[in-house]
Amino acid sequence: MMTRSATTTFAGRSSSMRRMRRRSSQSTAAGRAFCRTNGCASFLETNPDTGIATCPICGYTLHLH
Repeated sequence: MMTRSATTTFAGRSSSMRRMRRRSSQSTAAGRAFCRTNGCASFLETNPDTGIATCPICGYTLHLH
């Protein structure tokens, strides 16, 4: 059985992940994609000609549809 602090931590982490997922999907719909790598908190720079968004900090790439 989980302790109260472990349960609270797990519930807080779950809600945090849902919140982050909502924010990233909303920002993509608004035209600003968010970098999804762990520890990088920046917006991706999009290239409309190639349809690829790239993070200027870590180099993460995302193919836009």
